Amino acid sequence: MLARQFQIIRVGEAFEFEVMLYGGVRCGLRPLLVVHSIEFPIPPSRSFCEAMRAAGLQVIFVRRAGFGESSPLPHALLTDNLIRSGATAMAEAVMMRQLISKLGLNNAVLLAMGSANLVAYRLVKLAPEITFTVFANPVFNQDIFQVFTPDWFRAMLRQIVTSKGGLKVAVQGMKLLIRKDPIAFYNHIYNKNSHDLQYISDNADDYRESGGFALKTDPAQLFYDAIMLLDKDPLLRDGYFTETEGTILIGSESLEYWRSEMYLEAERVGLPVIEAPKGDLFCAYTSPGTLISAIEPHPKTVQYALA
Repeated sequence: MLARQFQIIRVGEAFEFEVMLYGGVRCGLRPLLVVHSIEFPIPPSRSFCEAMRAAGLQVIFVRRAGFGESSPLPHALLTDNLIRSGATAMAEAVMMRQLISKLGLNNAVLLAMGSANLVAYRLVKLAPEITFTVFANPVFNQDIFQVFTPDWFRAMLRQIVTSKGGLKVAVQGMKLLIRKDPIAFYNHIYNKNSHDLQYISDNADDYRESGGFALKTDPAQLFYDAIMLLDKDPLLRDGYFTETEGTILIGSESLEYWRSEMYLEAERVGLPVIEAPKGDLFCAYTSPGTLISAIEPHPKTVQYALA
């Protein structure tokens, strides 16, 4: 298997992204740009990357602003009003649009994971280089508080979005649990999803590394993702995606309430839904064949640029 090596890519005057091009360099395959959710800023497994490579796709994983060596968003953009208006997510999308240009990507597939979808559906409107998007386990405007388990995790999320004091207490509690045992922390969150748990077990070192990132995450970043994930986004008007080539991907192990709400919201905004046979939060990673099948019918006629 090839290496998951990171490099620093500068865009604009001083903003930097930490990027993994699977194999180290652009190789002429169709780019699969993966943007992570807040809880797991780690590339997909080598076996996933190899499966994509065999299907003609090169995984390019981007650490979002504020994670790892990627530059943080200015604190002036992480205020309550700007986050709730969508301005913060749009600013992040603009920076990613510049990264796509810097990398010379064309006819790219975007795979957005979890909370990254709030940035992704802004990015696809800015970047014609993205010709197909998979919104994996997104939250659009459905009410989803009740799907979070266990109860203490749901209570923590409520603390985060209720007040700055609640945010501080929740972050302290989360970091205490992660310091004690990062694998146990993730196992608790995904306790009802057998294939997600198997993915954690198979990639335990990645989850230990992810715990290290969580300990360093700025509370303002956590507040940003949690608000965007759990608040209503006025941008998502009826038919928002009718001119977007893409699909929603959800897992067979997701709760029935989540699935029914997702189908209703998908119809409202204008996207089809594909169900993966394995997993929930990590259904894209645990069901690579389903992901490939979703992408394959869509054109690959553009000549891919080499970096």
